[in-house]
Amino acid sequence: MKKIGIAALFSFSVIAADHAQEIEIRQDNFQYLDATVDLLDDEFDKDVLDWDRIMPLAQSAHLTVEDQKTLFPEGSADNSRARTKIWTQKAEFEGKFNTLSQQFILISEAAIEQDDVAARAALDKAFSQCRSCHMNYRSLW
Repeated sequence: MKKIGIAALFSFSVIAADHAQEIEIRQDNFQYLDATVDLLDDEFDKDVLDWDRIMPLAQSAHLTVEDQKTLFPEGSADNSRARTKIWTQKAEFEGKFNTLSQQFILISEAAIEQDDVAARAALDKAFSQCRSCHMNYRSLW
């Protein structure tokens, strides 16, 4: 009986450890995304927009968001700041990621057209999505 308990405890530890990698990667991705969005915001604060700088930043942010969508496996809330309602409201959560990703695509498309108004509107909506997700799905501690 003791061996079964130890085996069960070990199995649980391995399962928890399996999510440690996803948690670490998603936390790193969020930091990278935050830094990338800050750089985008800085570009839009300039008098003359550098579309050649904006385009790759927006594309990179888009790809990071797409990667993030894969890093929330069931049960990976432990030892992270993710709230469990991510998994109980999975469709809504994924919808927010899809909207965020779409905003970065719109910034890239606006960069091709050099459409300042459309690019700024998409960046504003991206910021709004970030705040909304943090309010709903991220623990403060």
